[in-house]
Amino acid sequence: MSGDAMTAQTDPALKNFQRLIDIGIALSAERDINRLMEKILLEAKDLTSADGGTLYIKTDEDALKFEIMRTDSLNIALGGTTGKDITFPPIRLFDPETGQPNQKNIASYCALTGESINIKDAYEAENFDFSGTKKFDEGTGYRSKS
Repeated sequence: MSGDAMTAQTDPALKNFQRLIDIGIALSAERDINRLMEKILLEAKDLTSADGGTLYIKTDEDALKFEIMRTDSLNIALGGTTGKDITFPPIRLFDPETGQPNQKNIASYCALTGESINIKDAYEAENFDFSGTKKFDEGTGYRSKS
């Protein structure tokens, strides 16, 4: 085995980089938009060792529609290629009365600002309203955390 091949096998950063290349090639070959979005979510979950993930689509009404939702430990697979509807209401990007940006919800904040945010524990975070997350947790017995 060559030194380069051995380094690629032992260096986690190189392994992840090679994996990203492989994912990019696979994604570029996908022509079905629903399968493409689902693959993106599933690969992102896998790369980050996340139990769950949600992909939203911005609507013409300036809201984020739940498009694909997965939580492995709860066996939840909704939207995407499953054919199972997601019944959660869309998240408004702007307050309908004031027109102000909805910066209380983390998903809308990220969509509006383009920032990526990692919240360690939704129950200890003070900058965002996690009432929807907590309601989901209450109904499923889940504990949302990063």
